[in-house]
Amino acid sequence: MGTIDLRMTKRGVVLYIEDYDDLDDLFVQIKNKFSQMNGFFSDDEKISVMLKDKEKYSKDITEIVSFVEKIGFKVGEILVGEMNQKVKQNPISVREKLSLVDDEARGLQLLNPTKVIKKTIRSGQAVIHDGDVMLIGNLNDGGEIISAGNIVVIGEARGVIRAGSKGNEGSIIYATIMNPELIQIATHVIHISELVEDAVAYLRGGKILVQRFDLVKFNQPSNVSD
Repeated sequence: MGTIDLRMTKRGVVLYIEDYDDLDDLFVQIKNKFSQMNGFFSDDEKISVMLKDKEKYSKDITEIVSFVEKIGFKVGEILVGEMNQKVKQNPISVREKLSLVDDEARGLQLLNPTKVIKKTIRSGQAVIHDGDVMLIGNLNDGGEIISAGNIVVIGEARGVIRAGSKGNEGSIIYATIMNPELIQIATHVIHISELVEDAVAYLRGGKILVQRFDLVKFNQPSNVSD
């Protein structure tokens, strides 16, 4: 069993997830927590989902947000930090905040496997999706894309890019200009120091490689070969 809490704070309602071992058990706990608070929420109220350890649970963020919205609650932002249950006035300490891109662009509907977003993702904004993501625009410093599938950026990618968030090591990342703060595919992470144009990031032998598109051979729809 994990440790979760649902609290009313100065930021509004915060669903705090400290730790958990099994995602299905977590969903049961979340559903029970919201059932206990039935009648306390307005139809248009957005809540915050707060994780104590974003890196540890980053692979599950898409499913957590999707589940919360599936049971009828809108998620407005992802917070990273800690909650002190003994403090009543301001029980949360926030280390990081990611505001989700508006509902029309964010694409949490599982019926649409590829989400196309035509806008710039700015610092403090996040796109979280259970399928592939295509961004026609720039990913600015401090912005983040988390996708269970592949990511394509027709523009400059300077923020954080996480593909294959559910563990799919065959996921790839393409960007017209690849210059991100961090690249993650499944559980593998790298930082690149030099800008690469027309670039593809993919896994090979347990390591993430970043190469120009014309040097990469594709042998399957979601895989590459040397």
